[in-house]
Amino acid sequence: MGRSAVRSVDLEGRCLFRAPGRPRLRRTAPLFVLFAALLIVAGPAVASAQTSPSASPEAASSASPAVEAVGDPGVQIFAENCSGCHGTNGQGGFGPSLAPAGFASLVAPMVTEGGMQMPSFRDSLTEQQIQDVAKYVAASIADPASHEAVTADGGGTYRLYCAGCHSATGRGGALTRGRNAPDISQYPAAEALAAMILGRGNMPAFAGNTLDVRQQAAVGLYVGVLVDPPSPGGRGLGYLGPVTEGAVSAIALLILIFLAVWLAWKSRTVAP
Repeated sequence: MGRSAVRSVDLEGRCLFRAPGRPRLRRTAPLFVLFAALLIVAGPAVASAQTSPSASPEAASSASPAVEAVGDPGVQIFAENCSGCHGTNGQGGFGPSLAPAGFASLVAPMVTEGGMQMPSFRDSLTEQQIQDVAKYVAASIADPASHEAVTADGGGTYRLYCAGCHSATGRGGALTRGRNAPDISQYPAAEALAAMILGRGNMPAFAGNTLDVRQQAAVGLYVGVLVDPPSPGGRGLGYLGPVTEGAVSAIALLILIFLAVWLAWKSRTVAP
């Protein structure tokens, strides 16, 4: 038939004609060539973008904590000096849990001075290292709920559960059978947290049973105020509380009354 038209018949008997020309394969060949060229040029770039860490949000997010941990000096200090007693994640073990230690101001004095069965690290760590590990514990180890603690709330909790034995000022008080509650102003405020978690002597453990993490941290903050109370002016009278202040006021009032009576009596005995 040469280059003449090709005739075909469909199922209904109608004639279908196809115009003479080149085969379809030859028409589409340039498209396949162009597509193959694009794959050759763009293939390596796509593969490198898929394997690049910066191109993968998941890879970047998973790598960020590792970089931050390595860059935080408190991580290594905690691992070498604290994790043996408090656990690798601060969950507790031989020492108490660090869940309520949500403030560096609570952690640093405890690391420096020690307390209960915890030794002092004053001689083994520098002041900067103590501050680094305190910030790390407060920011990364403590329960986030402890960051919501407020000193004023700790005062109410302290007066409800602690003042009955330790007095309103934390200077201790008399117990039964000739025993006395200790003066908590002589210890770091964080030792109150340890005592609430572990219990101490006749003191029951309040953590988990009565007080949650936020309440424990709030009591710790309030005990810090009792340890170093603000001075509104005048004599502090040892910060022994309203009983001492009332006694001093009563004595001063009696002295003034005696002085007034003495002056009035002396004026009556003078001759006219």
